[in-house]
Amino acid sequence: MCTLLFALFSGTTTQLSGVRCGLDWSAPSQPQRVQSSSMLTGDERLRDHYLDSVRDSILGLHLATPSIKPVLNNDLKQMPFDAFQRQRGGDWPAYGLSMIGRMRMDNLRALLEDVLDCGVPGSFVGKCGLPPNTTAADSREWSQSDFLRVPKSEVQSAFERFGLLDERVHFHKGFFRHALPAWWAQDKSPIAVLRLDGDMYESTMDELYNLWESISPGGYVIIDDWNIRVCRKAVTEFLARNKLDYKVTKIDEWGAWFQKLDATPIDHSWYQQFNGSRTSDDVKSGRR
Repeated sequence: MCTLLFALFSGTTTQLSGVRCGLDWSAPSQPQRVQSSSMLTGDERLRDHYLDSVRDSILGLHLATPSIKPVLNNDLKQMPFDAFQRQRGGDWPAYGLSMIGRMRMDNLRALLEDVLDCGVPGSFVGKCGLPPNTTAADSREWSQSDFLRVPKSEVQSAFERFGLLDERVHFHKGFFRHALPAWWAQDKSPIAVLRLDGDMYESTMDELYNLWESISPGGYVIIDDWNIRVCRKAVTEFLARNKLDYKVTKIDEWGAWFQKLDATPIDHSWYQQFNGSRTSDDVKSGRR
């Protein structure tokens, strides 16, 4: 049982002929550009520097902002800036809009740019701070509060700060198991990049079973919580149960990703049985 802030940016691009789709991408041990600057035109270099600046601002890297650490009695202790931890998303920025770190942010950008370059049809769905390249046409965003206690106005304000709040943005609130089927019932557009961030076994299964068949072949799945045992268990069980022999590549100590290779249908019978056995006490009972 988990909710998410999910944003959907949809494009109407078509598959490009003669373009090799798919990346052999692994996170560099040291910061570097997603694409070598020597391969870019002047305009592309400007865009590249701009996106780097957006990334570093979101992560609190520009000003080397401190981090905060939970301590006893629900207090928070401020810690000095640690470039190594911020690179890997290992700290909680005191002044920043994302905790995923530079390596996972660069991975997200690389995969978004790849699907755009290759014309993989579909949208971006996930919880993150970096919007895709705006060359995608007819962009839309769907947002859902991260937890039920988060006021919708706070989510709207975050979009507004980046100039993304307009008539194309729609907000939804609820648990994965209820919100995702409701969204899918009204919008069956394809997905090019799906970024999972459900933490728990149940939530990850909800995301995969409800959204898998929307992911275009050649599209990508990013697992933000690959380091969490129950999340990793859900992903590996889903792939094995549906005989999907996909290579999962780690990004850093936390995240991983893989590419969907074809449109082979999945078997929903296990998930239907799983849903029928669930109660409101799933998390408390430890069935994770």
